[in-house]
Amino acid sequence: MIILHHYPMSPFSEKIRLMCGYLDLEWQSVVSPESPPRPIVEPLAGGYRRIPVTQVGADIFCDTRLICAEIAASCGREELDPATSDESSQALASKFEGEVFWAAVSSIPARRVLRRLFSDLSFLHALRFLKDRVGVARSAQTEIVPPKRAVGLFAEHLRSLEDMLTAKGVYLGGDAPVYLDFVAYHTLWFKVVVGGIPIPSGLPGVAAWYDRMTAHGHGRMQAGSADDAFAAARTAQPRPVPVALQDHPKMGARVVVAPNDYALDATTGLLVGADQSRWIVARETGDLGLLHVHFPTQGFKLTVESSS
Repeated sequence: MIILHHYPMSPFSEKIRLMCGYLDLEWQSVVSPESPPRPIVEPLAGGYRRIPVTQVGADIFCDTRLICAEIAASCGREELDPATSDESSQALASKFEGEVFWAAVSSIPARRVLRRLFSDLSFLHALRFLKDRVGVARSAQTEIVPPKRAVGLFAEHLRSLEDMLTAKGVYLGGDAPVYLDFVAYHTLWFKVVVGGIPIPSGLPGVAAWYDRMTAHGHGRMQAGSADDAFAAARTAQPRPVPVALQDHPKMGARVVVAPNDYALDATTGLLVGADQSRWIVARETGDLGLLHVHFPTQGFKLTVESSS
């Protein structure tokens, strides 16, 4: 059973929750704070700070692209693996997860975000969340879409989505969802659920598609705790690294892996697996034993740690 480390308002977590619902998966929910420190995730993933993180025993999977690939492989559903999409779909997915996502965030009026934060969180946690996200925005290596431009950009995205659904049919993949459906959904979910902004009129295809996607639910969720997550890591060994992932010039080196766009906190360990799409970093921890932390190569950078 997979363990999903997440929090309710996280849009990227909703992508994974919904995919679990679509596949009717059984999974364990371990809720983390909306902003660091995250005392359950940090011992598992090292310095990596983003949510969600998925755990299977002593293997820790970071970033939803890699998490979706893992779910797709475990269920034999390659259409849900971002790497199996054609080039145009991969380009669209990158746009949806980047520019469109930031447009969704920036186009929500600040008063709505504040209202939601202070209704769902304690006053102290809400302030800490705001301070954290301001820091993330300031250190980001990617352009954050300004609010005035974001409104028009997201409206243009919804019109394009309407055209795509008219051409494709029930889902963006035709009769059944593909990875692109889940990427498109979570940005709109953030606007509707967190921002409290309904889908504009005049987009019947988008509205019907959104309702169909929402109806998949979140699967068979079981509540979990820090003790459950730590016990799962402590009592397991990382799965064997495939031979095909052991031929890399930096194999065995002590490396640092970090996102290359925003929330740039890094994880350090020994490189024990790598190919064109994935890096696997081994971390020897005192309490939890040996852990393997998996990162996608897309959107991340790897450097060899200096010996000086």
